[in-house]
Amino acid sequence: MQHDIIEKIRKLVDKGVESEAECVYLLAQIRKYLEQQDIPGYWDLRMCANWALHSKLDNQSVKILLEELNEFLVDSENQQSFDLKRHPSLKSKLSFVAGLQSDLKEFLTGVGIDTRICDDDNTYSNLLCFFTQVIEDTPLVCRAKNTLSHVTEISFGRRRSLLYQDLLPLDMMWHIRKYEKTILRLRHESSVIDFGVAKIKIGSFIYITNEND
Repeated sequence: MQHDIIEKIRKLVDKGVESEAECVYLLAQIRKYLEQQDIPGYWDLRMCANWALHSKLDNQSVKILLEELNEFLVDSENQQSFDLKRHPSLKSKLSFVAGLQSDLKEFLTGVGIDTRICDDDNTYSNLLCFFTQVIEDTPLVCRAKNTLSHVTEISFGRRRSLLYQDLLPLDMMWHIRKYEKTILRLRHESSVIDFGVAKIKIGSFIYITNEND
């Protein structure tokens, strides 16, 4: 079974992902392998797979995310300001799409599969475009099973940019709620600075409260 999954992943990666369906299949097979082999880590890769395969999550995989988000809201209330710099672990988790490339490369390297799908910018952008099409207009809702003081659910989806009419970059909007009330919206914006031989990808968070709407 383990060998069969790896060979399916290898065959698709070697051929190249050429459709939304193949993108979903790749993420599904990788997640299946991680779960069957009980391999920890790969948060960014797992969350992208969850988004492609589900519309709701309330399992253990998002428990830590919700708890860290609750701690962030408690801290923000005490400090009277929002600042993810004080919560680097949460900031990293919320930026999971930006980390997909490195997570996927690490996974493929670990199982002995060629990493050109991650190494070549055009090939990876093609994969990310298909992923963007998969999750288009499909927010993922994450609900807390345990009682938290400041949040009961979060949902996130792709935010369309007025500056970019194509599929990339993949900017996101997070809605943080306590029951029916929206507590905070987090907008993540991406940009690429081209230095000729090198491209630097940067991202920033914008905080939107009800009072600012």
